Amino acid sequence: MPTIRRIVIASLAAASAVALTACDSEQIGAAVVIDGDRFTVDDLQNEVQHAQRLEGFDVDAAGGMPAFQRTILTRHIQHEIFLRLAEDEDIEVSEADIDDAIDEISAQAPGGDIETALAQAGYTEKAFRAGVADQLIAQAYSEETGADTAALTQTLVDLGDELGVEVNPRFGTWGDDLTVSGDTGSISEPAS
Repeated sequence: MPTIRRIVIASLAAASAVALTACDSEQIGAAVVIDGDRFTVDDLQNEVQHAQRLEGFDVDAAGGMPAFQRTILTRHIQHEIFLRLAEDEDIEVSEADIDDAIDEISAQAPGGDIETALAQAGYTEKAFRAGVADQLIAQAYSEETGADTAALTQTLVDLGDELGVEVNPRFGTWGDDLTVSGDTGSISEPAS
């Protein structure tokens, strides 16, 4: 084997080893790790593919693929934080509660149809139900504690810190605004 080829192969192997050691072992193959639980890149891609099958959804209108992936991750992380809030505060939201809330939302929509708006925003039924559950948890928490929006937001930020939200730098970073932003630590694959 020519010397230059061996040097190139050795350099690539060393670069790969450095890249892998820079990542937490839990994070390899994960889009995000929350409290030790992995939401994998495959999970993320499955969610994206489900949204892309929605009639009326246009990924370009949603800001492009990287932005939509960050949206999916943001929804997932927020839902996990709300679930922890519900657990910590003994807040129970049943499937019937979610159904009732969806009926109320639908009744307020023009013609009682929210399907088109949800599809355009890339909300699958599962994602929408999770979002409605989050709103019901937020409402119950605010009613129980008297927390205003700022206090609720700070509680969610603190819970996110406790859960140790770790977004794969390929997709961006999790911030105190409770979203995954396009800022990334990856030089090989920017999130924007």
